[in-house]
Amino acid sequence: MLFLPAFHRVVALTLVALPLCPVSTLSAAEPASETSAFTHPINTAKDAPLIGLGSSGLLRYALYAERGSDHARNIVPDFSRAGYQGGGISLPTRSSIPVIEVLGPNAEGDDYPRIQEAIDAVAIRAKDSRGLRGAVLLRRGHYRLSQMLTIRASGVVLRGEGRGADGTVIRSDVSERQGRILDVGTSESAVPRAALDARRTAINMDYVPVGATRIRVTSAAGYRVGDTVSIARQPDARWVGPEGIDTARYRWTPSDYAVYSERVVTAVDHDTITLDAPIMDAIQTRFGGGSVYRTDSTRISQVGIEDLRLEGNPETGTVNGTPDSGPFTALRLGAIQDSWVRDVTVRYVSHGFVTRNGAQFNTLQDIAYLDPRYGETQGARRYVFLYEGNSAFNLIQRCYNQGGRHTFVIGARVPGPNVFLDCLAVGDSNDSGPHHRWSTGTLYDNTKGYMLRAQNRRYSGTGHGWAGAQQMFWNTEHDIYVVQAPPFAMNWSVGQVGAIAPGKFPPEEQRGIVQSMGQVVTPRSLYLQQLHDRLGEQAVINVTTEAQRIERIWDTLSAGAGE
Repeated sequence: MLFLPAFHRVVALTLVALPLCPVSTLSAAEPASETSAFTHPINTAKDAPLIGLGSSGLLRYALYAERGSDHARNIVPDFSRAGYQGGGISLPTRSSIPVIEVLGPNAEGDDYPRIQEAIDAVAIRAKDSRGLRGAVLLRRGHYRLSQMLTIRASGVVLRGEGRGADGTVIRSDVSERQGRILDVGTSESAVPRAALDARRTAINMDYVPVGATRIRVTSAAGYRVGDTVSIARQPDARWVGPEGIDTARYRWTPSDYAVYSERVVTAVDHDTITLDAPIMDAIQTRFGGGSVYRTDSTRISQVGIEDLRLEGNPETGTVNGTPDSGPFTALRLGAIQDSWVRDVTVRYVSHGFVTRNGAQFNTLQDIAYLDPRYGETQGARRYVFLYEGNSAFNLIQRCYNQGGRHTFVIGARVPGPNVFLDCLAVGDSNDSGPHHRWSTGTLYDNTKGYMLRAQNRRYSGTGHGWAGAQQMFWNTEHDIYVVQAPPFAMNWSVGQVGAIAPGKFPPEEQRGIVQSMGQVVTPRSLYLQQLHDRLGEQAVINVTTEAQRIERIWDTLSAGAGE
């Protein structure tokens, strides 16, 4: 084992079985220049890595040029605000949440009515100072559901007594196509267009770079520290046409790719606002520009799902040639924030854990997907850990998959940032990575599996086109990689172990930025180091296990195998 100073043993330990990439350490004499758009320190040393540790022990970021430009003006963004309450905050302890309803297993019959009734009873109680109402405890044993369980109110915790086969096992007999076992949250309400227009302020910059936290607007009048805003990237026809990313032939239309990234204002200085988290996708006047909007949130919060096993019915689904019948998805989160899923295993479903509809600032940890029920592995099946829709600032960590198809996967137009940390896929049959239609800002941090690809998927599906931009592979180990650079954007891979392969669709596309191939780099985890830089060592301790703070945990995940 390689011994490092106290904190670097927390987040910067590497494995000595593989050669280490030299650490970029800057002397005090070297310049610490910053551009006006960034709050992170910039490394101006020649041939500097994308990210390296400075002499202070903090990360420094090198400027890079997006594809199609020779002007280095972007940095890799900070992903560390992903997770419960913005990252670095411990989940509520089980003992601190009062148990309000207790149920035991039924020997016969349908358990749906009484479990849903217990959830609804907790949902109407008053919240405490943390926003919590209380827990429904399902004692160890087996439960059967005839319908989908739902949680639609803040502050409700659904808890079992273990995710193993001898714990709390909930089996669903839901029969409708695309059904779910447990659905948490609601559909996010859209702000009316007239209200958005009334609140809109145009961005007054020709180019807002990736990683920027400062944005100049036509007028900052009326903005205050603490305001929640959406940074709107509004592409035009030129962006999807031959002068841009050239995907109009895949039936992409510009209006479908207007993306609203929610942020909080931390400073206002004349015509410049500073944001709590960086921009994940560049905003360019030449491709339509962007605006800033004041926004409102309608999400629920402080919901917990823990210590459970959720199962479909293995005896249905593939019978009579209907592989999509039965519960298709185990657990879906939508329009929810500052919530968690921990110690949950799912079996006999197609999709495992899904975030969508504005889900943000949630942590899903110590979760597993086992024994996929469906025999078919084509089409939209076996998506294991899936960020979908307008999901951002979510953290999935210490996750395990056995037998999935697309394991660490991103749906269409997901704005990010989102993080996968310390996760293992066993027996996955297809690739992980962004799956379709320009999703941005994902960190794959110490993931291991079969294939990891960020590429132009052209006519795949219904016209997937460029699957994702600003995708970071950090100290990952997959058998096969594809790392392509989208036009006017970039994908990165640092410290990957595995073989680079040509893209399946257009192999001639330009490669993204690949550094330290075949070498595990320091820091071991980019997310944890960025979290330490922003909030300190205690924040890292709050969200990790002791094993994570020392080394990789793939062997531990494999030994546990979701049990």
